[in-house]
Amino acid sequence: MPEEPSTPQEQKTPPKPPAAAAAPAKPAPPPPRELPSEEEIASWVQGADLPSLGNLFNILPIKKYDALIMQVRKAELVPQHWQVISSTEPPDEARFEALPSVVKLRRGYRDTELAERRLAALKTAWVELRGLQPSLWATPDLFAAMRRIIDKQREIDFHDLLSVVRDVWRNLDLPRGQENLEILWACLAFIRGKTKK
Repeated sequence: MPEEPSTPQEQKTPPKPPAAAAAPAKPAPPPPRELPSEEEIASWVQGADLPSLGNLFNILPIKKYDALIMQVRKAELVPQHWQVISSTEPPDEARFEALPSVVKLRRGYRDTELAERRLAALKTAWVELRGLQPSLWATPDLFAAMRRIIDKQREIDFHDLLSVVRDVWRNLDLPRGQENLEILWACLAFIRGKTKK
């Protein structure tokens, strides 16, 4: 018996082509960095703790760091002559613990973990400055050490480094310590003004 032709309702609908694979979703942008205000930087200079201060430098590529420091120099916030690091030999790291500023800091920090972290940051910068005593640093020396650290991609928390250098300068009896702090304060406020979240 011959098959009856199918009615329109019985005809099968052709299969739909497979849906195109959805494009992978773009990763969500990182949350904005928490940056310090100028008032918080002023409190930090006087001794307050300010972890967000490190965010000004913690993720900076070397080109951005150089551009920021060039703007600082153009604004004449630091001396125009930068000390050349003549020594190419790394210092004897055993000398670090005997430095008077390091001994004084160890006595002054009550929190052992904080002391270890900050002194490790200071030691990293001290090595980059070929053993120049931290008590003799000026703001350009600090920026030179930071540049070398960023360029070599060494792991460091810049909040710890900036804070320990601040503490070295606050411990100095000579007026130079206060002068260095004021220059650093002006530079950090300027850099904060140039930094977007």
